[in-house]
Amino acid sequence: MKIIKYTYKFRLEPTQEQKTLLNKHFGSVRWTYNYFLNQRKQEYLNNKKSLNYYDQAAELTQIKKTNEWLKEINSQTLQYSLKCLDTAYQGFFNKRTQFPKFKSRKSKNSFTIPQSVRYDKTKLIIPFFLEGIEMIMERKINGDIRRATISKTPTGKYFVSILTEQEY
Repeated sequence: MKIIKYTYKFRLEPTQEQKTLLNKHFGSVRWTYNYFLNQRKQEYLNNKKSLNYYDQAAELTQIKKTNEWLKEINSQTLQYSLKCLDTAYQGFFNKRTQFPKFKSRKSKNSFTIPQSVRYDKTKLIIPFFLEGIEMIMERKINGDIRRATISKTPTGKYFVSILTEQEY
């Protein structure tokens, strides 16, 4: 028996309140990624050392105590952005990719929810959105949901990509 991963992509129709909270998520994830990318860059330039995910995750906890606006965001989402930064950094040092770039708000915005993702009929239910975000579902989701990535295009449309694992 094999396990295959499959992704479903659906359009989201958030309310105005949900759009505001989604935009806070996009901004906080982007700020976290850029802040810690800059920190890693400075550490390497000054001390020829590279920080790792665990150092920065511990610091993120401290930063959240002084920056109240980061508490409005799901903590696993912020930690996942640090994992993405760590993966990008490792890819660069292993000569697989280019140096990580800073994220811009003018391009596609996205964030990933690594756990606690579910749906109820036509609503996506994630942390901080317990009433559910309206989802236009063209097909049924099969398999166990592993994570979801919410994105906003430059034209202002919202989408969710749901990663599942299925036995084959």
